[in-house]
Amino acid sequence: MTFIGDGLETFADRFPDRAALKCGAVSVSWPELLGKVSAAEEILRSSTGKGARIALRLKDPVPLLVWFLACARTARVAMVLDPDWPDPQAEAVLAETAPDLEITAASPVRLVPEERKARPPRCRPDRERPGADDLFYAGFTSGTTGTPKGYVRSHGSWLHSFSLSDKEFAAPDADCVVLPGRLTHSLHLYGAVYGLCRGLTVAIAPRFDPRRVLSDLDSAETGSILFATPTQLHFLAEAARRGGGGQKVRQVLASGAKWQAGDRKRLSMVFPQARLFEFYGASETSFIAVSGPEDPVPPGSVGRAASGVELVIGAPGAPNAPGVPGPIWVKSGLLFAGYLCGEAPDTRWNGAWLTFGDRGYLDPDGFLFLTGRESRMIVTSGLNIYPEEVEAVLLDVPEVAVAVAGGLPDAVRGQRLEAVVQLAGPLPDAEAALLRHCREKLPAGKVPRKIHVKEHLPLSPGGKPDIRTIMEALRGDAGESLS
Repeated sequence: MTFIGDGLETFADRFPDRAALKCGAVSVSWPELLGKVSAAEEILRSSTGKGARIALRLKDPVPLLVWFLACARTARVAMVLDPDWPDPQAEAVLAETAPDLEITAASPVRLVPEERKARPPRCRPDRERPGADDLFYAGFTSGTTGTPKGYVRSHGSWLHSFSLSDKEFAAPDADCVVLPGRLTHSLHLYGAVYGLCRGLTVAIAPRFDPRRVLSDLDSAETGSILFATPTQLHFLAEAARRGGGGQKVRQVLASGAKWQAGDRKRLSMVFPQARLFEFYGASETSFIAVSGPEDPVPPGSVGRAASGVELVIGAPGAPNAPGVPGPIWVKSGLLFAGYLCGEAPDTRWNGAWLTFGDRGYLDPDGFLFLTGRESRMIVTSGLNIYPEEVEAVLLDVPEVAVAVAGGLPDAVRGQRLEAVVQLAGPLPDAEAALLRHCREKLPAGKVPRKIHVKEHLPLSPGGKPDIRTIMEALRGDAGESLS
């Protein structure tokens, strides 16, 4: 493979009657997918030049993937915007990134007004295929405040990621990749494009419905591969335990948060044929650490450095000793090319090394442990606390399905630590029980002042707890609007 999407013609010839994409009742064969992508390519070539930025504001994953592949194959940059952003937020991103073309469901092709463009015109349209250094994808992470960060990736960085996936996960006897979340989340988008570039059928759930996802998993002819967040896997395991399903799952790839040991054990029981992998990474870095089913990973670790990835804690050239936490620095061929918009003060380069705001430590055997993210750190009574540490302790309780911790304004302490949880099962006197658990596992200063117990907590489109929405609700009215 020399660029992203260069195998479509091969798969259309090889699998003329096989589905390339499935989404709900929609099924698109490989020849149909090639035809749709080719038509989109002609539109891009006729209206833009190489390197043009194409804003994709599409909720339907099928046209989103069609345009994404068309951008990749014509050396354009696909900017994947969240279609649910409020208009002012979307307009701010469009103004700052100055795309050449905007594609939405309401207006499939719309030239962006000239006043939005902040750069000179691009080169004339041509049929040149992209090279490894050409940019092809810009994704966006909302962060906690301000304009979303727009990170951009090259063909080469994703091709390196594909090779790493082949090596680390050793593709099983499977013909289908199943994705339970929106493609605006980089985990699911990567899974979809990786599957298509390997000639596999890609099934995407229009929305996260555990029973529907289990049906997609079992619809595979030989076997299925599941990309999901630990939160999604928790609910999938519960649905499979109650109603069955998942017998054709051959591989599970989890990322987006630490996968708790209890959830991993429950999933292995309901997906008995599946090999379970966990990987840790970031939008700016792709893969960093991997934990496989045969790896002797210590409890709490996210695994060892992935193939071809170098890790240091502290600073390149002056690494911390084992067990001493500090900023995580990464060096690999998978790293991003930079930001198009938004602020990222925690992201810094040191030669070929990159740090991006996550903190952790390495044990003497080289296994990585995460301690938190700079942007989420709170200061209460002069003590620095990373909410992820508190969340991990709460998630150790089998009855807890989702946990979010954070800081609320406090006139005395500056910030006070509180947490909110969604239960997976009955837990008598839940708040008191969870506070007792925290006191047993955490230093006194890291025990939440209060734990809110809710029936339901919102998830982001990517399948992770929507931390921003949850914390805004707690700040607004002590969590009452989360009931």
